[in-house]
Amino acid sequence: MSEPVGRVLVGVQGFSAPSWAGVFYPPGLPANRQLAFYAQVFDTVELDVTFYTLPSVVTIRSWVANTPEGFTFCAKMPRAITHEKRLVNVDDELRAVGGMLDLLANRMGAMVIQFPRSFTRREEPALRAFLPKLPAGHRFAIEFRHPSWNAPPVFALLERHGIAWCLNEWQDLPPVIVTTAGWSYVRLVGFHRDAVGAGDVLRDRSERLAFWGETLQALRQRLDTIYVYVNNHYAGYAPATVNALRAHLGQPTVDPRALWPQRPLL
Repeated sequence: MSEPVGRVLVGVQGFSAPSWAGVFYPPGLPANRQLAFYAQVFDTVELDVTFYTLPSVVTIRSWVANTPEGFTFCAKMPRAITHEKRLVNVDDELRAVGGMLDLLANRMGAMVIQFPRSFTRREEPALRAFLPKLPAGHRFAIEFRHPSWNAPPVFALLERHGIAWCLNEWQDLPPVIVTTAGWSYVRLVGFHRDAVGAGDVLRDRSERLAFWGETLQALRQRLDTIYVYVNNHYAGYAPATVNALRAHLGQPTVDPRALWPQRPLL
């Protein structure tokens, strides 16, 4: 009998790319029905909107209502905390974040705390003061974009707080394969200057996806869950990249067009 392994959830960073209309989403599908359709294809999504502003209670409840039981949301920490205030004097903002996470309840996977490249280890004192203030009972991952954070004392700090080191493939930074919690978080971003296609894969990522497939298969042997999210800029069309990575993991893939209604939407 094989040993149990952790889940690997693979989805897209955001679900409302304009270039997906008539390619991923059926022609004429209203914006307020996109999430429900997305949830028929993939079982998880990273919410990008929370980086810009926290949603209303009505919006959060609509996300839950439009997705099936077992669907998993991850989200980005608001930039007001990470980029504007840089972790200082953010108690009110953190309370609001905690309220959102509580509303998502068992649909919530993890929140990724993404820092700008300008956030270096010179600001480590602010990080150390910030981590104990994170809302209790929720999972957090940290995505650093400056190489100064790639250091054993940082790994130990995250491990003490049960926070996952985010494995990211962003611009020219090589991914650092480290785990600091009993679960992990992966973001395949690429370069934001790279073009996106209307349903077309524009960059060959087959070697990288083979690498990530092998890496995830190894990591899942000792982790309970790995959340993986692909950006549209990574290869040009994130849904195709998600399906390709799922195939590497032996997971079923779904062609969204197979779910389109036979008659055009009015």
